[in-house]
Amino acid sequence: MKRIWGWLWAKKRKWRGLALVAFVVFVVGSLVSVEITSQPPFCGTCHIMKPYYASWKDSAHADVSCVKCHIPPGANSYARAKLNGLGQVVDDVLHRTSFKPSASVTALSCTRSGCHSIETLEGMKIDNGVFKFRHDKHIGRVHLGVEIQCGTCHSHVMGDKHFEVNTSVCINCHLLEDDPANTRRTVSSQMELRLAIRTGYEPTPEPGSDVEARPPSTCITCHDAPEEVFEYQGLKVDHKAFLEYGASCESCHRSATAQPPPIEDGRCVECHTFGVERALPPREMHQAHLNGEHKIECFNCHGMVQHGLTAQAMSLEQFDCQRCHINQHSAQRDAYLLAAIPPAEAAHGIPQPGGQAINPMFLAHVDCTGCHVDPKAATDNPMNPAQIRTASAASCDRCHKPGMGEKMIPLWQDATHKLFDEATRRMEQLASDGANTDQAAGIADARALLELVRLDGSWGVHNPGYTQELLKKALAALPAASDEPSTDTSSTPPPASKGAPD
Repeated sequence: MKRIWGWLWAKKRKWRGLALVAFVVFVVGSLVSVEITSQPPFCGTCHIMKPYYASWKDSAHADVSCVKCHIPPGANSYARAKLNGLGQVVDDVLHRTSFKPSASVTALSCTRSGCHSIETLEGMKIDNGVFKFRHDKHIGRVHLGVEIQCGTCHSHVMGDKHFEVNTSVCINCHLLEDDPANTRRTVSSQMELRLAIRTGYEPTPEPGSDVEARPPSTCITCHDAPEEVFEYQGLKVDHKAFLEYGASCESCHRSATAQPPPIEDGRCVECHTFGVERALPPREMHQAHLNGEHKIECFNCHGMVQHGLTAQAMSLEQFDCQRCHINQHSAQRDAYLLAAIPPAEAAHGIPQPGGQAINPMFLAHVDCTGCHVDPKAATDNPMNPAQIRTASAASCDRCHKPGMGEKMIPLWQDATHKLFDEATRRMEQLASDGANTDQAAGIADARALLELVRLDGSWGVHNPGYTQELLKKALAALPAASDEPSTDTSSTPPPASKGAPD
């Protein structure tokens, strides 16, 4: 019996020794594994992480370990991340890895000891010549149910950009707002966005109020106007003068932002396998996707909203009056826009677009509604509520120096009337004297040009340079009458340019 107990005791001691050795090996192996998997090169071993790893090596955070950003401070966060990473290793071995990796960087990681400081960030004012930004106006703010954190603006947009600012996300707060009527979509409960033009910050809501302060949407909130004065196709542009006169950026840059596309139900199933019937209400959905454990970029659901030069286009579609009034204002439209000149009219010597004939107002994207602002009854019938918009000299003051319209419009019209009257007198004189064959042809050409000016009806206001070229060509087609002095057209006031006159 003693021999049996002795053998068992020896075995027990042996197993204890093996267990101890196994435990030590497990602990050491775990520590080594934890250390190895915490190194950035390990992250790059997974094929789906290669572009992200490459962009990290070229980023401003290349000297910061991946776990410093992607694992929040604290033992619980570290342990949870390592267990999650172990599951990802198993998925990778079993070829179950998703091709849409998601990772979040919390504000706790950004502000951990040795990294960024909230106090330092709030005192920073960023201005790179294109955008200007202040952290203190954004950190901790809530808009459309989204609390703005570091990862709201800083994100991984493309393979060669690692946690840089995605400027497209600025539009989602500054230029878009919730469409409470959901006018473009009635089936889904998902939030719809529309363009918003606001003049400044909304008043700060009272404590406990459900109303959220909305960010401004004016251009100068994020951009400084160009300081230099430059010319664009003969148009002199001085942004500083415009702003001093109180002009809005949207008066010229009307198409700088495209309307956001509606949310398609198919975007949900790109990441989820369930149908749209399980979709959350908009506020809860924002919490889950933007403030949750795995952040989703705004444009993944709402689409990329085009903003800037790529979205802005100078198109005749902006001038949409003719959609209802077909050819009703064709003479005025041709004079203002200098669109395609019909061959029959070109035969009478109508100047093609170029030189002084290019209308600077057209180049500045000003359409009919820019000047025709005063309402007027369309008929004398008091039962007819229809109105039209008439032109007003005061409308010039919205973009130009105050009083410019009152000063320049009489000068343009007076110069036009003088040229028109002189051409009319010459035609009447030639007709009374009996015109020969050559003179008759000149009279016909001049009469056609004068008719264009008369049909336009603005007497030079729609396009001073173009109108005066028409009248000068009419005068050139008519030999001067012997008893009529020639009008000196060199003193004709020049056409208007965008900006204030001296």
